[in-house]
Amino acid sequence: MDFFQHQERARRKTGLLVLYFILAVIAIVVCVNLAVLLTLFWGDFQSVSASQWFTHPFIHWITGLTLVVMVFGCLLKLWQLRNGGQGLAEMLGARHIPMDSTVTGEKKLINVVEEMSIASGIPAPQLYVLDKETAINAFVAGFRPSETVLVVTQGTLNELNRDELQGVIAHEFSHIFNADMRLNLRLLAVLAGILALGKVGEYLIRGQRRSSFSRSSSNSKGGGGLVFVGLALMVIGYVGLFFGRLIKAAISRQRELLADASAVQFTRNPAGLGGALIKIRNGNGSHLATPHAEDMSHMCFGETLHFRLRNLLGTHPPLDERLTALGSDWVARARSRARDSGSSAIGTENQTAPGTAVPQGASAFAGGSTEPAGTTTAPPPTASQRVGTVSEPDMGYARSLLQAIPDDLRHQIRSPQSAESVLYALILSTSTSDPESLLKALNVSDERQTLMTLSQTIGALGSRLRLPLIDLALPVLKPLPADTRARILSHLTALIQVDNRYTFFEWALVGLAHQQLGDQSGRNRRTRFRRYGALAAELQLLFSVLTWSSGAEDEEARTLFQRSTHGLLPAGRTLLPLTHCASHKLGNAVDRLADLSPLLKGPVIDAAADLVLADGKVQVQEAELLRTIAALLECPLPPLFAD
Repeated sequence: MDFFQHQERARRKTGLLVLYFILAVIAIVVCVNLAVLLTLFWGDFQSVSASQWFTHPFIHWITGLTLVVMVFGCLLKLWQLRNGGQGLAEMLGARHIPMDSTVTGEKKLINVVEEMSIASGIPAPQLYVLDKETAINAFVAGFRPSETVLVVTQGTLNELNRDELQGVIAHEFSHIFNADMRLNLRLLAVLAGILALGKVGEYLIRGQRRSSFSRSSSNSKGGGGLVFVGLALMVIGYVGLFFGRLIKAAISRQRELLADASAVQFTRNPAGLGGALIKIRNGNGSHLATPHAEDMSHMCFGETLHFRLRNLLGTHPPLDERLTALGSDWVARARSRARDSGSSAIGTENQTAPGTAVPQGASAFAGGSTEPAGTTTAPPPTASQRVGTVSEPDMGYARSLLQAIPDDLRHQIRSPQSAESVLYALILSTSTSDPESLLKALNVSDERQTLMTLSQTIGALGSRLRLPLIDLALPVLKPLPADTRARILSHLTALIQVDNRYTFFEWALVGLAHQQLGDQSGRNRRTRFRRYGALAAELQLLFSVLTWSSGAEDEEARTLFQRSTHGLLPAGRTLLPLTHCASHKLGNAVDRLADLSPLLKGPVIDAAADLVLADGKVQVQEAELLRTIAALLECPLPPLFAD
């Protein structure tokens, strides 16, 4: 199953989630009505037989009130999560980790995330830490791949070595690829509605206790009835909790094994993930102390709390099952390390360095590493099949790119002011306009020499580092206030408009900056288009731009356009002249194409890649343009997208 199928499956699971919610609501409504009927009998408020109750007008009020409470619980949680992952992190009291942090564990996390981000083509998530949590756990949250937060516990930073941390991060990145994040946020809202009645019961009991000393003896019977209602609602809350856990187990359990498999495939180092699971198994575990541990149980790397019937209702497979999936000997390793508790090699022995052969027992997660000799070699994956994946060459290439950036520049780019300067310097280093005119458009005086020096440094690094520098700079600027981000975007636009023309790189830089820093960043996007015909003009414009960027001319260009876009455009849609391909039109077209149904995006990516690869080689500007278009379509394409 590829990236687009995972996205579509997650979209369809939203319908399954709605079905589960309806069934839970029906069960809870029945329980509430039964509790009220028993209360009336017990309190002798009204004599109503069980047979009469189903036709009594009171049932409509009780049912309506129950539905209102549950819907209000859902809407309240949706409002709290309106900012996506950032809203969830703030709700948990997580602390934001600045990208220029000098704390050892946080620096290690930043390095691993940057490496994984560049290797996968996903913008680096915003990083948060739960300072008071000593267990090992982590989760990602957000509405779309370009807008994600990664939250880790302090125990994760303290206890895991780099390989183990990389295994955990790769596991979480797979949740981004598999579109689990949006489903998880919706599940949070659904569960809040299911548990809302239990919260009302707790409130009634607390209120009854506070007023018990001021209540007269003549009202004691009515007060007892109110306590009974509160207790009944709390019991019903546990019914809702059971249904909530059942829903989470049905949706989340297999996704965790899939994420484990993807993590090993990404890193080619099962010992990293295995070491992290062993430390959870033999150490402080993964349970969280936060009151939101129940809410978060389906989102985290490991179980967040202990409860009975875990084999039935657990959101994660047992640790031994996850270890066995890595290889038949991993449970034995875990038991051996538990016995040898004094060993300093826990989590590091039998480590497999990235890039080396995968151990025999990990073939199920290695993606074909033990294929018998003489079998037919599978054809290389298409560009769409590479979307949402990370391979060993991708990881190696990402490491080489990061190592090619001078240490001083890499350190500077992690501070907001320097990251902003890097974006300006990227334009200065590639623009053919007079530098003085560009600096005048920025309206800066104190930073003129700094920007010129920085642009010369970046220009000397070569073109292959331009996109990685953007990928490193933008996440640093995301936490800035909205007015500051708007100022940065206006300055970027002013720089590009000095010569009244956009280069492909300038369009890519501004497009990515608007996606991650603009007013719509962090907002949810919905699928609006489920057929190509609704976006024929946008597809025609996109493919025309890619055709001209390939360097083809005249008849060769028209032939290439028709061959690569066959089946995606209706008859009569031909290659547009380059003069009709304005940059703002392309930006609007790609923005609308981002709302295509997931399964329809794959062929668009393949057609775009065919246009780029038509001459058998990939120029830097072509690769930048294709990867930017894929990123703006929320289809992360790794740097080595073509073999």
